[in-house]
Amino acid sequence: MRRLSVAVLAVLALAACSESPADSRVDSGALRPRFAASAAPEQVMPGEVLVKPQEGVDVAAVAAAHGLAVAARGYRDAFFVLRGAIGSERANAARLRQDARLVYAEPNFLRQPTVDSRLWAFYNPGGLNMKFTSGSSSGQFIPSSYASKNDADEDADGSDITAGYGATGDNVVIGSIDTGVDFTHPEFTGRLIAGQDWYSGDADPSDTDGHGTHTTGTMAGSTVGVAGVAGAAAHVKVYVQRVCGQRGCPTSAIVSAIRAAADQGVVAMNLSLGGSSESQAEQDAIAYATQHDALVIASAGNDGTGTVSCPACDANAISVAATNWKDSLASYSNWGSGLDIAAPGGQCYSNTTPEGCIYSAYKGGGYAWLQGTSMAAPQVTGTAAVVASHLGLRGSALRTQLTSTADNIGSSTFYGSGRLNTYRAVTNGTPVGGGGGGGGGGGTLTASFSYGCSQATCSFDGSSSTGAVSYAWNFGDGGSATGATASHTYGSAGSFAVVLTVQDAASNTAQSAPQTVSCSLKGKSLKCH
Repeated sequence: MRRLSVAVLAVLALAACSESPADSRVDSGALRPRFAASAAPEQVMPGEVLVKPQEGVDVAAVAAAHGLAVAARGYRDAFFVLRGAIGSERANAARLRQDARLVYAEPNFLRQPTVDSRLWAFYNPGGLNMKFTSGSSSGQFIPSSYASKNDADEDADGSDITAGYGATGDNVVIGSIDTGVDFTHPEFTGRLIAGQDWYSGDADPSDTDGHGTHTTGTMAGSTVGVAGVAGAAAHVKVYVQRVCGQRGCPTSAIVSAIRAAADQGVVAMNLSLGGSSESQAEQDAIAYATQHDALVIASAGNDGTGTVSCPACDANAISVAATNWKDSLASYSNWGSGLDIAAPGGQCYSNTTPEGCIYSAYKGGGYAWLQGTSMAAPQVTGTAAVVASHLGLRGSALRTQLTSTADNIGSSTFYGSGRLNTYRAVTNGTPVGGGGGGGGGGGTLTASFSYGCSQATCSFDGSSSTGAVSYAWNFGDGGSATGATASHTYGSAGSFAVVLTVQDAASNTAQSAPQTVSCSLKGKSLKCH
């Protein structure tokens, strides 16, 4: 079983992928391949509309009044599926929205696993060497150097740290909402919990595609997954639900699975799927999960556009873009407003050397190299599992820990809060209760900050840190300050690594990830950013 340096990358340099039409915007100075990506119109389940009735309303009577039939009930009657003539889905939804007896009505949208064969974003069956499509190299094959940057360079802060830091901890459950999982695969022995197959309507969520086995292996495989590499696999179980089939992934199945996972008590659930239309049913389900301290982590999409796919687009979800092995936005990844974080999604570059992709389990007991934001999202979900197990964090505190410890590798438009750093997410905090595995009261000490500059003066804000009672700033040029907020004026050009150290009431300390302030002369003025 070939593992490359997946152990180090999956644990310490988790990244996301995205590209806009301007290559220099993401990877300045480097010639990058460009792909023509256009999102297809959102598909829907033939004839189906999702509705939520007002309290006490007989949904069958509503359906009959509109010449429709009740086709199915959602999880615990959170919604109902009505069926009418094929092709009339949007018209029926529009008409039903005028009925005061209903809270909402919408087509039963079909999401798709976030892969796109046109962009090489899922699987390379052979003979699909990618070529540059613009610039002086147009028509030439992309060289292996495009994706084969030394893996250890991707995270200089932790690339040589030995795995196993998450070996202690409490037992936690995360959710796989996908095409199902291969329950016979050795990566998951004794650690899968069979939920519902919402696509076929039975209790066997076995994988018929391979996509869900790969994403689940990425987050929780015993050897190749984040939890396994971190040493926490023994403490992580996965609640498996199948929501995708040959047509795609119906909103009705996704919504039921989100609610069921939240009731199962998962700390986080992975949705490596998406579409272009925002769904009220999904919004409600994600809000329900959030109220139950369950993170909904979803892929940002593989259209290479500046719009985050849905349900990742929901404010309560954690949207994940993909990075390549050069620690840059992957060319297929979506980006834009609302993006939360980035993680490694891979970038394959030839039909004979697949190491630019993400290596993980696949159906039939095997393994595969795949790429896409589908591969990035489970990096974040797996990290959430390790952090929850090791530090005892849940809900908003867990979300903050993931985002505040990410590495700042560029604009938030393309990377959100930064590229995921599992090592820092686990180690830059004190276990709840002071032990090795969480449980009980107490707070969690973390250090994080944001900043902004006007000319040579920069303002720093460490109030996003948790559990801190004192703050000490090192501005990287010999200057220092104390307090939750601070201001510092730089006196010369250069790059300065700023670090915040915080202390709690028990004199425990935590240190932030360094952020670099760059100052340069613009004429006679010194400007920093």
